[in-house]
Amino acid sequence: MKTVSAPAGFTEAELLDDLNDEQRRAVTHDRGPLLIVAGAGTGKTTVITKRIAWLIATGRAKPEEILALTFTDKAAGEMTERVDRLLPLGYTDLWISTFHAFCQRLLQAHGLDIGLPDDFRLLNQTDAYLLLRKNFDRFNLEYYRPLGNPTKFLTALLTLFSRAKDEAVHPRDYLEFAKNLALDKDIAVDGGEKSRQSELADAYHAYERLLLDHDCIDLGDLMLYALELFAKRPAILEKYRRQFKYVLVDEFQDTNWAQYELVKRLVPAGGNVVVVGDDDQSIYKFRGASVSNILQFKNDFTGAGEIVLTKNYRSLQNILDLTYGFIQRNNPNRLEAKLNAGRPEGSQLLTKKLAAERPGAAAISHLHFATLEDEVAGVVDKIVAIKDEKGEADWSDFAILVRSNANADDFSRELHRRSIPYQFLGLKGLYAKPIVMDCIAYFKLLDDYHESQALYRVLCSPAYRIAVEDLVRLTHESAKKAASLYEIAKNHRTIADLQEATRTTLDRLLGHIAAHAALARERSVAELLVKFLYDSGTIEHIKGDTVEDRDRASHLKQFLSRLKRFELGHDDPTLTHFMEELELERESGD
Repeated sequence: MKTVSAPAGFTEAELLDDLNDEQRRAVTHDRGPLLIVAGAGTGKTTVITKRIAWLIATGRAKPEEILALTFTDKAAGEMTERVDRLLPLGYTDLWISTFHAFCQRLLQAHGLDIGLPDDFRLLNQTDAYLLLRKNFDRFNLEYYRPLGNPTKFLTALLTLFSRAKDEAVHPRDYLEFAKNLALDKDIAVDGGEKSRQSELADAYHAYERLLLDHDCIDLGDLMLYALELFAKRPAILEKYRRQFKYVLVDEFQDTNWAQYELVKRLVPAGGNVVVVGDDDQSIYKFRGASVSNILQFKNDFTGAGEIVLTKNYRSLQNILDLTYGFIQRNNPNRLEAKLNAGRPEGSQLLTKKLAAERPGAAAISHLHFATLEDEVAGVVDKIVAIKDEKGEADWSDFAILVRSNANADDFSRELHRRSIPYQFLGLKGLYAKPIVMDCIAYFKLLDDYHESQALYRVLCSPAYRIAVEDLVRLTHESAKKAASLYEIAKNHRTIADLQEATRTTLDRLLGHIAAHAALARERSVAELLVKFLYDSGTIEHIKGDTVEDRDRASHLKQFLSRLKRFELGHDDPTLTHFMEELELERESGD
């Protein structure tokens, strides 16, 4: 085939010259289905992005004729950025997105064809909980409505509905299943279980009607309705089949049943689909992802090619050997074992054993401690010892990986105690960020002046921070007189020995509370937040260029976006209603 010049001097040869043999074969795979088994650090993202660029550069497809699907916005953004660097300016029609974003795009264009509103609102998990909680009376529940706590099972019900949608189970399918279960006397299920399943099916149906009545859909609906669109409107399916000449799926091991069904609908038998996956890196098994999709791919797309990437560019060989031996303990449930078990005798076996391209060996240690306290101290001691031993090492050269956010708190406290700089990168809830907690505390104060804990936090915040000894005096007076901290602050002139700077700050704060409380009755909560940030001077505390300043600014921006989302979904977006919704969000486990 004629070589076509790629952007900025890139030729086809230049696109491929830094790839190993397996990567080159994967990038230049011409036609038909292909399974790429890519171990950790073997350059799978490079393969996908260069394949997209190669298909365009060699004239095999236009940008709008390629569909690349992945799982996270971050991965989709990184992939788009890499492809942009390989292509000329002006290539803006790339379809690189998450599964959910792709389905949302489909439904916004064709939702009316299956009866969906074209201006539907997409709900996240918390929004769905709030909608369910506010309309709880519409659900005819008995088994799942305990007298002591009627809303106890709402989160569990939403999880069930989400899993049903992940498996492409429509509410009408669940209703039919429950009906047949109740009628079939040969099924060895007691009457209580049949009644429970009927209740769940009715609840699932009622939930879906509730969403449609409010012109809303949730994340699971994106997949469910996209499949329904293709099933009911074959002309639309055929339109996209003709458009997408090549389909690529990243992190294929994490696809659930509905996502894989979508891929199969888009790609006819023998079509040009490349899936990249590694079952040893699956992180979504709790959401229905399974190695079975990889095995099923070999059955659904007979004659599919198979390429295994085993050259690792990230780690050293002794690390790879140790991890390979460890992951083998998952046999025979791993892809490697399953595929080899089905191969004819004498054929070449698939191996996922990785080979390091970097020379050398790493120092691997296993440290065992008797208690959590010993572990925290031991890990930090180890970090300090290594840094002292290697004088050129910086604190940013070290990372502590933990299983959950809660496990990180002990390490954070120990690092703070020893004055060791650190940055916490966990996906901890927005409402747990200090600057957002300060704003929420102020909102609580406006909603109820006598929220002493809220006022205490506000008095400790950077915008109003008063001397510690004066804060002690105020709280002591509050306890002694059995009065709220607000009442004591309001009468601070009667308290002796307070510093003049503290009195000035209290007068300023009391003035802000009075003005903002009046504002809260007539302005939206987002406007109120902006007014508070500027009047209190909080905005001045995030204008620096440190990591902490940028984090605080980012958290405030996210909080403001949350408030604006609240305004869009509420007829009366005032502070009181937001505080009510905030409590429901916390009840939902957000």
